[in-house]
Amino acid sequence: MGSNELTDPQSLKISLLCRGISVSPAAEAALTGDGTTPMSVHEYPTTGGLTLVLEDDTYVNAPFDEPIKQAPEATLLFAQQEQPPFRVLFSRQEFPARVLPLPGFLSARDSRGRPVTEAVFSHADRARLSPIGGCHNNCDFCDSPLRNYELRPAEQLVEALSIAAMDTALPVHHVVISGGTARQSDYGYFGEVCQSILRNARMPVDVMMSAQLGTDLIDQLCSWGAYGFSINMELYDEEVARRIAPQKRGSGLQEFRASVERAVQNTGGSGRVRSLLLVGLEPEEQTLKGVEFLAELGCDPVLSPFRPAPGTPLASQPGPSYELLESVYLRSLDIVDRYGVKLGPRCIPCMHNTLNFPDRSGAYYYSRDLRCWS
Repeated sequence: MGSNELTDPQSLKISLLCRGISVSPAAEAALTGDGTTPMSVHEYPTTGGLTLVLEDDTYVNAPFDEPIKQAPEATLLFAQQEQPPFRVLFSRQEFPARVLPLPGFLSARDSRGRPVTEAVFSHADRARLSPIGGCHNNCDFCDSPLRNYELRPAEQLVEALSIAAMDTALPVHHVVISGGTARQSDYGYFGEVCQSILRNARMPVDVMMSAQLGTDLIDQLCSWGAYGFSINMELYDEEVARRIAPQKRGSGLQEFRASVERAVQNTGGSGRVRSLLLVGLEPEEQTLKGVEFLAELGCDPVLSPFRPAPGTPLASQPGPSYELLESVYLRSLDIVDRYGVKLGPRCIPCMHNTLNFPDRSGAYYYSRDLRCWS
């Protein structure tokens, strides 16, 4: 396959990301137990769809009832007698698919009676821990500021992770500490909670953090055993960033550059430092400049198609087109090749809501196979 060609499963994934999927009545009945359980939990804008596994280890989170679902070209079918029973009808072809279940702890409570999902949620093979509810920043594309800002205690997060780690419905193999950005007065709290999680986790832990939290915290997190970092830029275009994410940009790209460089220096790079770019909120050429900016730092760019979230200032903003996603993906491949990095994330299941696909280079992996972690 040439660099300017997409396989059929890749074309299907791009269509699902930007146009969503229709669910046949038979498939809906099979997924919900005839209406007794939900098909999905809309706890985050880019994870509210069905997570499908297509051919060639192609993971995709396909929205089925969100605003971005505009005239979907794909339909999820179900036939009990088929193997596998789920198939996706797309472009007059049927593609075998596996539908990942929801985590098994949706109704569970911890030892103090708190809902487990208040602190942790699982997607594909990763558990996401959220030390902070809500967010100090106010980005127009994100629904986190719609929630109350609160600090969750370390013991709650550690116990929630222990429950998620025992889940057999959707087994987890690694962790990301994520959630909202802390107020400056809470930076110390955030570091202490991360330290506690890192000391108690029995699997690799990545930390998603704002560059505003500083390089000293990155040094500390590495000394405590952080496996990797996601320091998300979201937007490269200065004018767009300052208009729709003014607090996140902070003092500009220099602060961001310093944090990414420190993270790469501490981890050695090789996919352990990545940064997300939202595709569809700035001109294509600006997104590609962002890809090059990150790649030059030894950081894996992550292409995340924008999904409008209800209740946000950009709720009515259209999502990116198929043509834009295809173009950004193919052009980004040439950029990362020049700098010796990859499009992230490198964990194959974690690609479910990003514009990325595994290849045969050996750089992509399943987190359960990380041999560097004991």
